[in-house]
Amino acid sequence: VTGRMHINDVGEGTWEEINLGTQGANYGWPNFEGPSNSAGFTTPVYAYRHGATNPPGTGPGGFITGFSITGGAFYPSGAFPAAYHGSYFFADYVSRFVARLDMANGNAAYDFAKLSGEPVGMLVSDGALYVLKRDGITRITAP
Repeated sequence: VTGRMHINDVGEGTWEEINLGTQGANYGWPNFEGPSNSAGFTTPVYAYRHGATNPPGTGPGGFITGFSITGGAFYPSGAFPAAYHGSYFFADYVSRFVARLDMANGNAAYDFAKLSGEPVGMLVSDGALYVLKRDGITRITAP
């Protein structure tokens, strides 16, 4: 609705990223992945690690860990409660989950759904979040 575009970037060694698509942005590849304060590079809107931090939940990504970010959809107003409107939902192919990025709350990320198959894409239609998996489609209605 706003024209905002997120780019899911599968990491090589340590990080999975969600980048804000902007003209001329340099997201760091192949020099680095994940959050960075290096001049000339655009840091991700959100990034999560391949493994847990010590102590668990500290640092960028919090408690969310995975290996292959895929799929993504913004949730407009609809059947979900108002707190979910405008959220960005993303999935992880290897770890088989859907998470929610709450941009109205400082890009906080929350677990949202566990899946029985590998997700490859998502879309919102008729107020539900549809997750395309290698073995079918999961329809998620109001939480």
